[in-house]
Amino acid sequence: MVTLLFALIFINVSYADEVSGDVSTSKTATYTDSDKSSADIDELDNRMGNASKTTIKNLTSKEEEIAEYTEKFGGNKTNATVLYYLKKVAYYSVPVCFVGLVIAGLNFFIIGNKKLEKREAGFKMLVTLIVGLIVFQALPLLFTIIALAGR
Repeated sequence: MVTLLFALIFINVSYADEVSGDVSTSKTATYTDSDKSSADIDELDNRMGNASKTTIKNLTSKEEEIAEYTEKFGGNKTNATVLYYLKKVAYYSVPVCFVGLVIAGLNFFIIGNKKLEKREAGFKMLVTLIVGLIVFQALPLLFTIIALAGR
């Protein structure tokens, strides 16, 4: 009963159009790519905020990069998508691992002089982060070699 009430509220919600200032009711519609006309796209573009435009721009750059990798892999979009995400992981693993290495170094060298369990924990963390950094940096290269060898 409560969910039905919320569904009715969300269907009949009114909102103010930011461009023209008039109030109109929201409607739910499902469009396919062939149903969208340029007028609908222009209307959505006029009502869209800067954050939405930035999000769409980021999505299109992601899709462009995946399309570029797809061409390199001979039309295999799965391999292109995996390579895209592996490159992102490799890019972001560097700062994360360096921060972790600083914390592990503090535990191993400074705090570990007083407490033996901190020294052991710091050493384990150092080894794990160094191995992880090497693996995350090598994964895109290994994946590319394996994927291109499988073609």
